Amino acid sequence: MIGTLRKHSTWLWLVIIVAVIISFVIYFTPTVGSGRGAGGATEFGTINDRPITRKEYMAAMTDVQLRLFLRTGQWPDSFDLRRMGVSLEDQTRDRLVLLDQVRQHRIKVDDAAVARWIAEQLGDPSRPGSARQFYENLVTTLLPRHGVYDSDFVRFIRNEIAVNHLFSFASQAGRLVPPREAEAEFRRSHEKIEAEAVVFSASNYLAQVVLDPPLLAEYYTNNRSLYRIDERVRVHYVEFLATNFVAQADEFLARRTNLTEEIDREYIQRGANSFVDTNGQVMPPDLAKAKLRADFRDRQAAIEARKAASAFATNLESLNPPTADGFVRLAADKGVLPLVTEPFTRNQTPPGLRVGRNFTEIAFKLDATNPISSTIVGQDGVYIIALKERIPSEVPDLEQIRERVTEDYKRDTSTRLAREAGEKFAQTLTSGLAQGKTFAEVCAEAGVTPVALPAFSAATRTPPPDWDRRLNLEQVKAMTSGKPAGSATDLILTRDGGFVVYVKTRTPVSDEEVKSGLAATLAEMEGQGRMRAFNEWFLHQLQASRINTIKGRDDQADPAAMP
Repeated sequence: MIGTLRKHSTWLWLVIIVAVIISFVIYFTPTVGSGRGAGGATEFGTINDRPITRKEYMAAMTDVQLRLFLRTGQWPDSFDLRRMGVSLEDQTRDRLVLLDQVRQHRIKVDDAAVARWIAEQLGDPSRPGSARQFYENLVTTLLPRHGVYDSDFVRFIRNEIAVNHLFSFASQAGRLVPPREAEAEFRRSHEKIEAEAVVFSASNYLAQVVLDPPLLAEYYTNNRSLYRIDERVRVHYVEFLATNFVAQADEFLARRTNLTEEIDREYIQRGANSFVDTNGQVMPPDLAKAKLRADFRDRQAAIEARKAASAFATNLESLNPPTADGFVRLAADKGVLPLVTEPFTRNQTPPGLRVGRNFTEIAFKLDATNPISSTIVGQDGVYIIALKERIPSEVPDLEQIRERVTEDYKRDTSTRLAREAGEKFAQTLTSGLAQGKTFAEVCAEAGVTPVALPAFSAATRTPPPDWDRRLNLEQVKAMTSGKPAGSATDLILTRDGGFVVYVKTRTPVSDEEVKSGLAATLAEMEGQGRMRAFNEWFLHQLQASRINTIKGRDDQADPAAMP
């Protein structure tokens, strides 16, 4: 359902893309401050020489997280953001500047605009009432798991609409595109190209690879760094799974004399359309209420698991000094089974455990003076861990990983042979064409078989159905750009070899095609121009705001955990 949002929000995501691009631009702009520095920044920084309040900062950060959540369908945690090269801190800073501009321009968003946004962005036109259903599922189920509620989401919507207004007027300068320029671009990008390619794949050269022991040893020595195993840890852990507390949850619910009334009230409040089965059909009231009761029980089971974990954590306070051995003994004394993870690195979660990256981050912070963690909430329960051992980074001996090294050697050697053959063919083809030979003649003499490619143009977005999947369309388009008919590219490298493309013909666009397609090209160029104009405007506002926020908050996966 979150994918529905993507269909209806071109300009919304345009603004998002711009903000991401700007983050990279600003990173290399020395005049933009960030972090503690001159001017006595407050805990959350300053903007236009006034303090940024905790409430203001966290609201902006929640907006950013909501935006990413609606875009991807997953709540962004700090580890995944860093892996994607996205800084929550920088995105929050950009949001603060945009919202400051909203205030300065006195942009107001009424309730009717919010309602339209929900209907347009969250709804499926083929399913009446789907917007309300999705909205209620968001604010009652999905978002509260991350400490975000109805009021937060409505504020986010108002801010998104206001930022969209900012984009509309700040990007006006980019709307002016001369029709003649658009026509030239249309003719260039829609010119049809017919081509053939010769592919050189590593798999065709595997038989030529000789497994010579000295060469294999040399390959291992030259690539030792690739086989280094990062530092790992193993931890003792106790788990309090929610499924183990279902009986207590049932007992608790049995004591709630008004449970039936609560379920009825919840059902009415959320609306019948909020309850759908796996086929997307609205559930009958009795089944929907049974589901509600199961949800009540699951939530209570999770609460009971947390209570048990907290009680065990309290008992751990009696350990003086706290040690991993004491952790194991206490667990056994309390009838809690102590377990041990397999070794895992900083970029992994322990195999077999349904936990998040915060589990790993906490595990790697444990040491001899602080060997025991506090409670860690996982996907299906609560965990407490104690450091068992740290395993230093190491490079295994060749004999320990001979099979892996052998496969890597065969792959890399066959890839090199494929590329050498491709380079030789590219040179032969260029020479042959210069001598007046045809492409087919050169291929026959070289003993290679060309592949005919479906017609394409620079404007082709996705590979045609019968496109050879060994060839990357974007690479082909880039390397044939400007190549006249009857010429060939150099070897275009791929992960397992490469390919050479021969341009057979280039067919100009007809006047009729120009008439029918020019409007779309004009609109696309206008959009690109508006993005550039908005980038320039925003960069100026960012510098003028003198915003100064505190680095390091990317480590906070949960805004509620911030001071």
